[in-house]
Amino acid sequence: MFFNEHDKFWSPFYNHFFDILSTCSFTQCFWVAYSGGLDSHLLLYLLAQLKNPSLPLLKENKYVNQKHSIHISFDKWKKGGFNLRAVHIHHGLNEQADNWAIHCQQICNTLEIPCEIIRVNVQNTHRESLEANARNARYKAIAQLIAPNDVVLTAQHADDQAETVLIQLLRGAGVAGLAAMPFISCLGQGWLARPLLSYTRSQLHDYALQANLHWIEDTSNADTRFDRNFLRHEIVPRLQQRWPSMSHILSRVAQHQAEANELVQTLAEEDLKSCQGDTSEQLLLPALSRLKPIRQRNVLRFWIKKLRLPLPSTVQLEHILRDILTAKENRQPLVRWQGGEVRRYRNHLFAMQNLPPVPDASYTLIWTLPQKLCLPFGELRVNEVQGQGLALPIGTQLQIRFRQGGETFHWHGHQRVVKKLLQAVSLPPWQRPFIPLIYFENILVAIPKIGIADKFLATKSGWNIQWLL
Repeated sequence: MFFNEHDKFWSPFYNHFFDILSTCSFTQCFWVAYSGGLDSHLLLYLLAQLKNPSLPLLKENKYVNQKHSIHISFDKWKKGGFNLRAVHIHHGLNEQADNWAIHCQQICNTLEIPCEIIRVNVQNTHRESLEANARNARYKAIAQLIAPNDVVLTAQHADDQAETVLIQLLRGAGVAGLAAMPFISCLGQGWLARPLLSYTRSQLHDYALQANLHWIEDTSNADTRFDRNFLRHEIVPRLQQRWPSMSHILSRVAQHQAEANELVQTLAEEDLKSCQGDTSEQLLLPALSRLKPIRQRNVLRFWIKKLRLPLPSTVQLEHILRDILTAKENRQPLVRWQGGEVRRYRNHLFAMQNLPPVPDASYTLIWTLPQKLCLPFGELRVNEVQGQGLALPIGTQLQIRFRQGGETFHWHGHQRVVKKLLQAVSLPPWQRPFIPLIYFENILVAIPKIGIADKFLATKSGWNIQWLL
């Protein structure tokens, strides 16, 4: 028999799993990220037995999680309160990938667990390793699959955690990186949880053999060109010879760093509140300048991450502090990295995605009222209003052009220079080349954030124009 009533080996697994249940008590569906390899196959098998208490794994009618004093009745799950599904990501990177997908589907059919097979296209870029790109594609596909509050269970274990700590250490990561893989975190609209982090690879292997399980062996796992495989096959075994408990020790390091990171994040959140500008994309420079440099770096990372932008490198972060914070007010300094940039305007810092190329003189778009129009930067929308707005009928076709210099606009009884109007409304300089100038029969009739030309201003029903960034 694989398990018996007195075997306490799997207590950490069930403790972790019931921690997930208590954290996500509203969850109705659990997904196993199922590659078909040893670890995910064992995880799927354990959960299949948990869902069906008649199997040998669980003979008692009740499991007690002492940590949270939660009593989970398996009778509830017998009635269908536990929805278990699997998802297999077909990367197409191995010649056996099709056979692996078939194998996973067959296993799930045997266990009576629904299984989704999703094909992904893994980009091979010079900026990221193939391993990292495959992982990103995998999580992105799963995040798009799951419903709100679903929980995805992955089979990473203590050795994976130890390898992650070593990789992050060799990358010069801070406390957030050294915290490695959290037990539970957000994924898309749901959650990602790792209930096997207390077990080593050898422990899982021994129990999979006792259960007579059959799993896929991915030959790429032996390819030491990948950083993780190099550590796994060349470095970690030597470390384990000297420190047999290395995986558990490094997992404990990750836990300590996770606690330290929580304190760091709490401080960053407090500092962000004191520095926040009018919008989430802005920081007040005077408030930021009053912080010590170490807290400036901390709050900048927190702010940029909260905006869901890629984090700048240590060197780029230092450029923000040295070149932007100390620049004169009339300067327009910029620090740019792949996927993000920080700029200064007056007494504010602005963080944003990389701006697209500036439209040239020949770039013109046709806009039919009242449709939405995507622009090189942002989009145009309208809503109907009374006593104001643009006085043109539905179906009118307008031309969208962009500033080239010298444009004028008849507004409030005078012919105005567009450049000076944009300066007067405090539009940041980098947005000015992208502001859509709206023409009707070669007449400039509207400028978002400025107004409507006098002759086209509605007195009854009109269109309120919004330029959304």
